[in-house]
Amino acid sequence: MADKTSENFYQILGVNRNATQEVLDAAYRRQVRLHTGEHLNDVALVAGTEPTDPILVRLNEAYRQLSNPLKRWSHDEDLQEEQHHPLTDEDLEQARKRIGPPDAWLSYQRLENGSLYIRVGWAADFTAIHNALCNAIPESGRAYSPRLNEWRIDPAYDAALAEIFSNFKRADVRNAPPQIGPIYKGPAFRPSKQHIHRAWRGWPLLVICGLITATVAALLFPANRVVPVTAQATATALALVSSYPPLESNFPTATPRPPKALPGRLLHPSVNLRERPEVDAPVQRLLNNQQGLRVFGRLEDSSWYAVSAGDVTGWMAAWTVAVDGEPDTLTVFAKDQALPKPAAENDDQGRAE
Repeated sequence: MADKTSENFYQILGVNRNATQEVLDAAYRRQVRLHTGEHLNDVALVAGTEPTDPILVRLNEAYRQLSNPLKRWSHDEDLQEEQHHPLTDEDLEQARKRIGPPDAWLSYQRLENGSLYIRVGWAADFTAIHNALCNAIPESGRAYSPRLNEWRIDPAYDAALAEIFSNFKRADVRNAPPQIGPIYKGPAFRPSKQHIHRAWRGWPLLVICGLITATVAALLFPANRVVPVTAQATATALALVSSYPPLESNFPTATPRPPKALPGRLLHPSVNLRERPEVDAPVQRLLNNQQGLRVFGRLEDSSWYAVSAGDVTGWMAAWTVAVDGEPDTLTVFAKDQALPKPAAENDDQGRAE
């Protein structure tokens, strides 16, 4: 420091040389508030400002220098080497009036669980403030935590706190309400009516009008203009038709002939005779390769054969039966078509007739 008569950074902020970082923060906040009337929040305290006011420039420089441990150590070394002359009592009094009021200032206060929690942010003499709190508040209404540097006070003693700390806010004192400018009301909002779709109720009237129109049209425009046949002519015609005797037909009735059948044999020891040409159709009988078969029909693709064995007919897969002859000459049946009775039964019926 070249100018030995100038104040050092501790004097600018109004703190002792052994002040902690919390004391530096509180002192810086108070100096800015006293000079500008603004309260700095934590963001502004960390980021800092770039003022043009010479006093604020000096406060910012002092706070930044002392907040940096390395720069603060260098500043302390310069103070020890300067050997500057101590200030007189008059100079000290003027400095106190310029840099700090005689009262104390709280860094924060909060009401929690029915108790007030405060922390002293700045004071001209912290020991005097500590003694003032102990004298004004009995031991039952206060508690101090050295680790947190925090006081817990009974809210009943908020009047004593208001006398000691200039920024203490009492709960029973209400701040003046903020002034609100004129409020201009905009156009009132009117919700639009919601349209509800309802079914048309004129259907009965429409049906009645249609019936009336159809009746009038039938009366004015009859559809049958042909002269009706008299009941006598109708009766004569019926009599003539009924006078003719029915024709007698002497043609012989054709007897259905059984379909052509070919002998067949099983290619496996035993095969199921099924009701329909399907693998999962019901089984009518289990046949063995010792029994004689008559193949009298097939499906269109020749995948199944219509077979009769004794008094039962059914279906067998083509790959299980060997046909003696030409299978293409067999009668083609549909899958859901009923099979004729066995040929032996037909022959017995013919003999009986």
